[in-house]
Amino acid sequence: MARSYHHGALAEAMVEQALTEVRLHGADHVSLRGIAQTLEVSPSAAYNHFADKDDLLRAVGLCGLAALDERMTRVVAAHPGDTPEAARARFAGLGRAYLAFAIDETHLFQLTFGPLCAVGEMSPDETGPYLKLQAALDDVDRHGLLRPGVREGLDVTVWASTHGMASLMVEGAIPPEAGDVFIDSMSRLMFAEHA
Repeated sequence: MARSYHHGALAEAMVEQALTEVRLHGADHVSLRGIAQTLEVSPSAAYNHFADKDDLLRAVGLCGLAALDERMTRVVAAHPGDTPEAARARFAGLGRAYLAFAIDETHLFQLTFGPLCAVGEMSPDETGPYLKLQAALDDVDRHGLLRPGVREGLDVTVWASTHGMASLMVEGAIPPEAGDVFIDSMSRLMFAEHA
């Protein structure tokens, strides 16, 4: 017998179930019909909420962004204060949080930053994680920690470098332990000698 869901609850349950399956097995193993079967609803009920599997996976990708943003929010909260030391710790911590997310949530990371979600509703520079990176860079710049003239465009460079490192770690080309070396190296390149 098919289950019944209150208005909107089925869509939420579908996203939660798909999120669980992506985390366990990856996006390739998710199917809209399979989700419907697991939730004991008809495929037509599932299609009332999501046009197709890609539509559902884009919703899961937004959950991935939210999960990364939550990790980064904890980093910011763990290093309060308006001091050069706090600003530097926030910057390094955000990088470590990004790398840890890629390792801890590999399948979700790959979906969230993969081609399917790249054409989603939200461009990366409007997301919480990207805004936190920009704020962290503005903070270290305001405290005079950056090398002169490097701030413009640095958010793109740092994001691209960190994402590349995360992807290499996920693919096994670089061991996860190299994450700290990467963050320290980035800091040496960016920060002024006296910082």
